[in-house]
Amino acid sequence: MHLAFENAPPPAPLATPVPPTPFTLTAGKDDTGLFKDARATFSHLLPGRPVLGLPPKQGEAPADVIVHLQDAPITVRYSFSPPAFSVPGAAEAARLTAESYSGWRSQSKAHVEFANPTWLAAWGVEAAAVATYDVAGGELREDLFVLARQGYVLTVAWTYPRGFVDDPAYAIFASVAEATMIWDPQRWEQRGRVWPESELWGAGLFARAKAKHSEAARKVSAAIIPADERAHLLALLSSIVSGAGAPWVPLSAEVIDGNRRSLLTAARSTVVQAFLESAFVDVRTAHDLRGLAVMLGRALDGQVAGVTSSAPPPPPAPPVLRA
Repeated sequence: MHLAFENAPPPAPLATPVPPTPFTLTAGKDDTGLFKDARATFSHLLPGRPVLGLPPKQGEAPADVIVHLQDAPITVRYSFSPPAFSVPGAAEAARLTAESYSGWRSQSKAHVEFANPTWLAAWGVEAAAVATYDVAGGELREDLFVLARQGYVLTVAWTYPRGFVDDPAYAIFASVAEATMIWDPQRWEQRGRVWPESELWGAGLFARAKAKHSEAARKVSAAIIPADERAHLLALLSSIVSGAGAPWVPLSAEVIDGNRRSLLTAARSTVVQAFLESAFVDVRTAHDLRGLAVMLGRALDGQVAGVTSSAPPPPPAPPVLRA
């Protein structure tokens, strides 16, 4: 039996009128799509050419609706309801729902954390709990977000192959998807552009380097660079890729200069130094900084600049959309 939060008002009425099929997915700019659930006035701006999928089969993870990405091996599941048990408030509703969901999916006790106030304000919720875990019985990994607001919980989980977490495309997807969950009727009509204009990097999860810096990257790829220098640089670049933030975020001069000095300190090879000095002139946003890191990382790995470190998956069969 579904119960509302104890010592709290009953769940607020759902947005009215709710259409017979409350889920929509509208193509946006570049490779993005805006998923909306009219029941909760919730929206999620996703990169990677998302498409609505079929409902889950018996035994699969529960979901009201499923979204697949055509450009990456990622599936996103959404569920919305009152909490399935009596709880004293939103925080406990989020925590217990996250523990129950992650425990069932992982067949173990996953580590669940509360989201900080900054994320709560960004998502428009009273409380939220998050967890990451390996899915039992296969080679999948899952990121779970349980959001709580006005007597309801909304579960968002995306699943991907375990090894994909090391691909830059995963870090790019996560930086967007974590920032664009909006459960707020005043803000759910998201119209912003995910990928800012860049002199370094194109749009999309598997973007290509712009021609302006490709020649310098090719010189790095062809250079003989000591193994210790290469390893140090790759570790720094990996940290930048995973932590650069949402693509559209403008970076302060201090952040840009700090990353520049950190990489130049690790770079003893003049060819790498020349690439960094030239490329950092065009860094303005998190998208630029991450693009620089991916471009240099591929060059250090001996790959041709502009070629992806991993190829996008083949296009899926044409999806069957809900009416």
